[in-house]
Amino acid sequence: MYTLCPECKTSRTITVDELRSLHGVVKCKNCSSLYDVLELLNEGELPSNNELTAYEAGNFSYSNNDDFLNLSPTGWRIGFGLCLIIFAVQFYYFEGYNSTQNATLRPWLKKASTALNSPLPIYKNLAEFSVLHGSFESAANNKSYIFKTALTNQASFIQNPPSIKLTLIDFTGREFASRIFLPKDYIQHAITPIKPESSIEISLTIATPERSIGGYHFELI
Repeated sequence: MYTLCPECKTSRTITVDELRSLHGVVKCKNCSSLYDVLELLNEGELPSNNELTAYEAGNFSYSNNDDFLNLSPTGWRIGFGLCLIIFAVQFYYFEGYNSTQNATLRPWLKKASTALNSPLPIYKNLAEFSVLHGSFESAANNKSYIFKTALTNQASFIQNPPSIKLTLIDFTGREFASRIFLPKDYIQHAITPIKPESSIEISLTIATPERSIGGYHFELI
């Protein structure tokens, strides 16, 4: 019988008497590791070359002296390339859109998209719109109200005009009416993206509600 050190793979013969005297625990003469010989006990004579039979298939091999896969350079390149492709697909699927909206990453992504002839989704960050002014006044005919405001795109990239949610408040401070206005509701001509540091003026005519208006507020959405 013989056994094999699990650490350095050094093999040694062992007899039944030695098993009894050592109580199944052997100290490797090569690396001084202690191990349970019963778990690694082999029948027969010690191999002459002090090695287990090597296993070889395709581009890799395994032996007791090489406890790892020896992949050919071509195999490593193919595997690495596949890993990169899988990572890119997963990143695009889960984080693709969010990445295009990141102001730091977007310039680099824009260069890549230009090279690949694949345009990025248009940038959208409502926090980078500034409100220049706003008003809500009764029209001259007293049959409607006119809401006016002006917005400036302070982002470094063009943005589409935002939608506006206008909410009316009565004199008790309660909200009693609200409506979302899309860009097509306040832009008469063709809707075009707003360039950086450019402004647009917004004017909306709203029919006078039955309840008296005590105030209003609006938000970009």
